[in-house]
Parts: sequence; structure tokens; C-alpha cells
Amino acid sequence: MSEDNQQEQGQNQQGQGGGALGGVAEQVGQVAEGAQETAGQAVDQASQTAEGLAPGTELLSETTNEAGQTVQRTVDDAGNLVENTLDESGNLLDETPVGSITDLPAEEEYQTEEGQTVRTVKDESGTLISLQLGEDGSLLNLQIPPPTETEETTEESSYESGPQEEEQLEGQEEGPEDLSQQVQEQTLGSAQEFFGNSLGRLKGQLQSERSELESLAEQVPDEQAQAQIQEMVDSYLELEESLDQSAEDLGVTDAVNQALQQAQEAAGQLTEEAGQAAQGAQDTVGGVAQQAQQAAGGQQEEEAQEPEATEAAKQKAQELGVDVSQVEGTGSEGRITVKDVTGAANQG
Repeated sequence: MSEDNQQEQGQNQQGQGGGALGGVAEQVGQVAEGAQETAGQAVDQASQTAEGLAPGTELLSETTNEAGQTVQRTVDDAGNLVENTLDESGNLLDETPVGSITDLPAEEEYQTEEGQTVRTVKDESGTLISLQLGEDGSLLNLQIPPPTETEETTEESSYESGPQEEEQLEGQEEGPEDLSQQVQEQTLGSAQEFFGNSLGRLKGQLQSERSELESLAEQVPDEQAQAQIQEMVDSYLELEESLDQSAEDLGVTDAVNQALQQAQEAAGQLTEEAGQAAQGAQDTVGGVAQQAQQAAGGQQEEEAQEPEATEAAKQKAQELGVDVSQVEGTGSEGRITVKDVTGAANQG
């Protein structure tokens, strides 16, 4: 047998031995590779890295109002400033435009060789934003550098320094390269946070669905069917392991675990609320049934206390306005007759 034939035969045997798990492992590798590519793209596109925000939107600040609602101040890639109000579940309640980023006061500005203007502005939240403007003043690009301890230290020390020291500090202002580095660091941090949260939610979903498969396996008596379901469960485990490896490679393991814990807590809370609602419904049904039994018992008791009378006697009593409960019956087994009703009416 030639060397080429031996190699081809070995590859066929390896492909047959891999089975379905081999195909799943290949898919896992593709998912991991795609996830890493997504993280790389997020580094270059900071506008798509903030969790819960629309694509092309950057988060400037996040606060809580008196009603306990989250207020996010954001800017889109067109420079529009918007304040979003969210409820406790993260659902959008209100969206209020508050102006344009080009109208914010400038902290620093210079011209590039291409005739473009690079301007650093400060939002009312205190966030510094780097703008790149065209010759006609149109917004070409914006980036948000992360806050640095140097800026805070400079502001505090300016109150204690003399005029000569203030002039020295003014000469130490950060240049374009420093701002660019800040933007890059913040972008990378936002990308890692987004990627970690995304992997955490995905891992939580995989664990939940794997648990459902394990439950189905316990309900199937046939061993062959159990083995097939177990193979599916193993595929989920391999996917989870691949996500963990990707998180470790990119240094976002803590973010993944935090997002996973939040997803599990949310699922547990929904389950608890559903159980409480079901218990409340059962209590309501039980209360209605008890009231119905009490009403039926009271009606039977009233019917039992009402004296027996013939139909003719009841009609006669109604015509004469006689209360049959006050009439003594002389008929069979004490039944009230028309004669008894008439006699009672004459006596009254």
C-alpha cells in the first residue's frame, strides 16, 4: 500500500472516530475564533462596546434619579447628546435629546496638517471628549478618553500652588498623543467589558439549556436514547469550556463570572415570582370555593328551617300577606294547608 493511500485511510478512520463530537469541537473552535475577532473589532469601534446601548452610541455618565430609575447620558456618532431613563429591569422609559456635542465648551483645540480641527470638549458630566472636525466644522469622528488621576491631582493642587507653579502646570498639559492613548485605553476597556458580559450571558443560557437536556435524559428509560441525549449534553459542556478558555485568553474571566451570576440571580427571581403568583392563584381559588360551600350550606339551612306547605297554601299566603313561618300546619306530618293559611289570616 502506498504512503498516500495509508495517509488517506488514516484520515478516514480519524473522521469516523470523531463522530458528532468532532463536528461540535470544530464548531466550538469557530465560535471561539469568531468571538476573538469580534473583540478585536470592538477595540476599533468604541461606539458598539457599551452594554445595553444602541450601536454607534457612547455612554458619558450613568446616575440614579429620586425615583430610583437609571439615567444614562449618551452621545451618538453624529454628536447628538441624549438622556435615557431606564427602569430597574433596564427597559427604556424616556429618551430626551439635550443638545449637540459640538456646542460643549472647548478645553483644548489645534489644527492638523490636513486642515482638520482636533478639539477636546467637556460634558456637564465631567467627561472629556475628543472631536475631529472637518474644514467646514462638520463632525468627522469622536472619541472618549478615560479619566486619569493626573487631571484630578492637577485640579486639587492648583488651589494650593502659587502663580509660578500654575504656569509650570499649564506647560504640562497633555498633547494629542496623550489623548489618543487615553482613547485607546478606554476603548479597549469598554470592549473587554462588553465581551465579558456577552460571554457571561451566553454561558448562562448554555447552562440552563444543558440542565433541561439532563432532565430529559432522566425521563427516558431507553439506554440508547439516553446515550444520544448525553452526547448533546457533552457538546454543551465543550462549548462552555471553549467560552471559559476565550475569556481567560482575553483576560475577561471576572467579567464573565459576574455577568453569569447576575443572569442566574435574575432567573431565580423570576422563578420565585412565578411560584408566588401560582400560590396566590391557588389561595384565591380556595377562598372562592370555601365561600361557595358556606353559601350553599346557609341556603340549605334556610330551606330546612322553612316550614313545609302545599303549593296552594304558599300562593294563598302570598295573596293574603300571611307569613307561613308563623302558621301552624294541620295537614299530614304538619304540612300547612290553604285552610290553615285562611284561618291565620282571619285571626290576624
